[in-house]
Amino acid sequence: MIIKNLVLVSVAGISGFAGAEEVAAKWKVGGELRVDSQQSTMVTTPATAGAAKVTAKSSEMVLNTANINFVGTHGSDTLDFRYSAGTNELKKATISHKFTDMVSATFGKMTLLSQSWETSYADTDDYLMSLAGAQDPGEHNGAKIDLSFGDHGVSLQAMEGLHSVSSGGGTTTFNPSGMMSTAFQYRGAIAGMIHPLVSYTMVKPSSSRGNNVVISGNKSTSVDQVYGNGYQTQMGIGAQVAVAGATVDAELDTVKFNKQTVVGTTTKDSNIQSIVLQAKYPVGMTTPIFKMTSDSHKMGMDGNVGDISQTQFAIGAEHKLDSNCRLHAIFTSKSSTTKETSSTSEKVSSTGFNIGVTAAM
Repeated sequence: MIIKNLVLVSVAGISGFAGAEEVAAKWKVGGELRVDSQQSTMVTTPATAGAAKVTAKSSEMVLNTANINFVGTHGSDTLDFRYSAGTNELKKATISHKFTDMVSATFGKMTLLSQSWETSYADTDDYLMSLAGAQDPGEHNGAKIDLSFGDHGVSLQAMEGLHSVSSGGGTTTFNPSGMMSTAFQYRGAIAGMIHPLVSYTMVKPSSSRGNNVVISGNKSTSVDQVYGNGYQTQMGIGAQVAVAGATVDAELDTVKFNKQTVVGTTTKDSNIQSIVLQAKYPVGMTTPIFKMTSDSHKMGMDGNVGDISQTQFAIGAEHKLDSNCRLHAIFTSKSSTTKETSSTSEKVSSTGFNIGVTAAM
C-alpha cells in the first residue's frame, strides 16, 4: 500500500497562553485500485464411470479491489480507516496508542490475525490462495496489544465472535451471546534475513446454537449447529527468507473445524492443511513471481467421503510503470480430487490467465 501526505496541520499556541507548546497533527489519504482481465478453463471428470467430461470456459473483466485509506496521527495516537468501495464495506476503523517503544494498543474494527505469511499480504497482491488461506476469518470489532522486543514482537487479540458463516450455498446465523475470538502471533527477524511468523487463532461463533430449527408437532426447537462451540482453530508457522534480492516464503497452515456431533448424524471434526511456497525476485522494474500450494481437506466422514486434495501453482510477473502503478500477468493451474463415495472420486483441473493493473495514490 502506498500513501502520500495530503495535508499537514500545525496548531501553535492556545488563545490566552503565549508560548504554549506546539501541537501537530498529520493526515494522510490514499487508496488502491486493481482491475483484472481473467480467462479460465475448467475440465471436470465425473465420478460416475463412463460419464463424459465437462468443460467450462469463462472470460471477464473484474474490479478486483478498490480501497480508500485514511490515516491521522497526533503524537502517540493514530486513527486508521479503510473502506472497500468494491464491496461497500468498512474494512478497518481503529484507534491506536503507543505507550512506549515496546507497548502499543489498538481498538476498533480490524483483521483477525491468522495463519502465516500468505494472509498477511494486501489483497492487491493475491493472485492465488490456498485452501487454508481461503478460511481467513476477516474483520471484526475488538482489541489488540502489540509488544516489541528488539527484532521480535508479539501480538495478542480478543475480538467479537463470528455472527454467521456461509456454507452449502446458504448462510448459518449464530445467536449473539458474547463469545470471543482470540489470536496470538509472533514475528521476528534472525540475522537480518530470516523472518519467522507464527500464529494461533481460535475463531468462535457468537453462540454454539444457531438458527436451525426442528419442528415436531406444535413445538419448534433450536438445535446445535455442527460448528459447535469452537468453530475454527487456525495455526500457521512459516518464515520469509531474503537472499540476494529475492524473497522466499515457506509455511504450513492448518484449520480445524471443531464440530459438535448432532444426535443421529456422523458429523466429526474436519481438518484443512496447506503447504505454501512463494518466491519473488526483482529484476530492475520487473518482478517474476512463483507460488505453489499443496492442500488437503479431510471432512471426517465415513469412507473419507467429501475429502479434497489439490495442488495449485501460479507463475508470472509484475512490472512497475512507476512507484504508484504496476502491471501483472499471471498464469494459474489447479488440479483437485474430491471423494464422492468410498471408492469413486471426481477430478477437476483448471487453468487461468490473469492480466491487469494495480494503481495506488
